[in-house]
Amino acid sequence: MNGTMKNNLLYLMVLPLVLWVSSCDDESTAGVTRITYYPTIEILGSPSVILNTGESYTDEGCYAELNGEDVSDQVIVTSNLNPNKVGIYKISYTTLNEDGFSAGTSRIVYVVHPTSIATLYFGESETATRHYYNAPIYITDNGDGTYLVDDILGGFQFNGVNPGFEPTYDFHTEAVISIAEDNTVSQIGETGSWYFGDLGTKVKLADGIFDPDTRTFVLNIDYGGTPLTVTLRAITK
Repeated sequence: MNGTMKNNLLYLMVLPLVLWVSSCDDESTAGVTRITYYPTIEILGSPSVILNTGESYTDEGCYAELNGEDVSDQVIVTSNLNPNKVGIYKISYTTLNEDGFSAGTSRIVYVVHPTSIATLYFGESETATRHYYNAPIYITDNGDGTYLVDDILGGFQFNGVNPGFEPTYDFHTEAVISIAEDNTVSQIGETGSWYFGDLGTKVKLADGIFDPDTRTFVLNIDYGGTPLTVTLRAITK
């Protein structure tokens, strides 16, 4: 082997080593975390709470852990809770690790009135072939002896047949009702505009009854020619 060939062979052996050393010194990889520990988080207490209007509330919080250590004091808590107004509210809990990976959970708070007809209800809706439960329904007092039901279908569409399509589509069928002295329920005027109503499926209250002791409505609905039974039960503690 002559001197030129030896030099070329030595050069080829050294070149990969130089390239490997150069890649190890690449500043683009500096500071990158090679192992990340993901946080975990869990609610303390019930994931849903019912409060009466005006009632004080002390949140039980949550427990968060990162790589075996308690990091609950680093949890970010956000909430829109207004205990003085009937509504459905959320308390959210979020924690992050140093690489920006997050874990989160939330608690739902129902604020209800303990005695009024105007409060939050759980709606149940049933036809001969379909049956749905636990749709949140608002009833508000119009101040003239009538009440506005924000969905007289009891959640049949927005909670049962087509969940998740709102607010892009309106599946709440609003209706104004009155309650007679014998607790029978009747509808005042027509139902409000809603998605299928605009397409020709009409809804009207055939008849109904209200139980003031339990604040429960049982409504028989003409759902475009299909009988629909709706039960609204006031949410209570």
